[in-house]
Amino acid sequence: MTIKRRLFFSNIRMVLVAVGGIAAAWATNRIVISTLLRSRDFQGYADIESFRRVNGFLVFVSLVVFIVFFIIINSILVNRMTKRIIKPLDILSDGVKQIHENNLTYRINYNDDDEYRAVCEAFNQMAAELEASADRRIKDEANRRELFAGISHDLRTPITAIDGYLDGLKSGVASTPEMREQYFNTIKNKTAIVKHIIEQLFMFSKLDMGEFPFTPHRFDIMRAISDMVEELVEDYEIQGLDITITDNPENIFVNTDVAQLRRVLINIFDNSVKYKEKDTGHMEITASLANNFVLIKFADDGPGVRADTLHNLFNVFYRTDPSRHTKGSGLGLAISAKIVERSGGSIYAEIANSGGLAIIIRLPIETGEV
Repeated sequence: MTIKRRLFFSNIRMVLVAVGGIAAAWATNRIVISTLLRSRDFQGYADIESFRRVNGFLVFVSLVVFIVFFIIINSILVNRMTKRIIKPLDILSDGVKQIHENNLTYRINYNDDDEYRAVCEAFNQMAAELEASADRRIKDEANRRELFAGISHDLRTPITAIDGYLDGLKSGVASTPEMREQYFNTIKNKTAIVKHIIEQLFMFSKLDMGEFPFTPHRFDIMRAISDMVEELVEDYEIQGLDITITDNPENIFVNTDVAQLRRVLINIFDNSVKYKEKDTGHMEITASLANNFVLIKFADDGPGVRADTLHNLFNVFYRTDPSRHTKGSGLGLAISAKIVERSGGSIYAEIANSGGLAIIIRLPIETGEV
């Protein structure tokens, strides 16, 4: 049954109750009159009849006035009640139609403090979430298309080189042992590039689905980073990146996967090597404490990025400007963000004091005995 129909029958019941009350009042009046007529105060037939006529007329007028007043008041109340019930429903219905027509920016402006306010607020929240979800989907699709274009380029370049050097070997262009050795080394290097790209894609997909093996345990974070840097520093010096640790506090324990932490560091170092503009770039690693977290900063002296793009660096497939498309698929920092998040931490970027890029890893500190 609709609300209007319910109100209609409710109105009928109110009228019946009113009529019953009037009938009861009339019957009571008649009883009172009869009682008075039997009393000694009324003497004579004419006085009695006159009293009855006057009383009956007054009662009739009173009843008519009462009924008219009741109908007017009842109509006003029902009309107001109907508006208070039907109007919010119409507003909600219009809102649903707007969302159905894909107008996700539509919001309901409802200021009355009643039961419908919570419903309208819930509607606005739902619309905002749908709008945000649609925006993310559009951005993800655009980023995914960009990724496919970048991956295609990244794969096509080494594969084309491999194909060309294989043709050179087959046709005898590499006629000396030295040239053949050079061709083989080039093919090996290009194959390693292809393998790395495929591994990055595979790892990101596994991390995204939560299926990548992750074995956390408690360890001294800065000691582990020092060991990793000592292991990797020579390779990166060859690539033109000088890595130093200038602030290395001891006995700061975290709970994460050491192997995955090493992968995060490599992604950060590779990012600096990839975008450095000097023959030798510099990276400074520092650590500090903030409440129950350790902040590990990796600051380089590269070209940096615009301040308004810092928050996007760890989004999947994001690269700061089109000129960087030839320098990689842009998955390294996105993979690093997922690894850090699985450790209960966070990762973000800021502009370094040198003007380059500073990447900060924030991890919760593990307290207690080792």
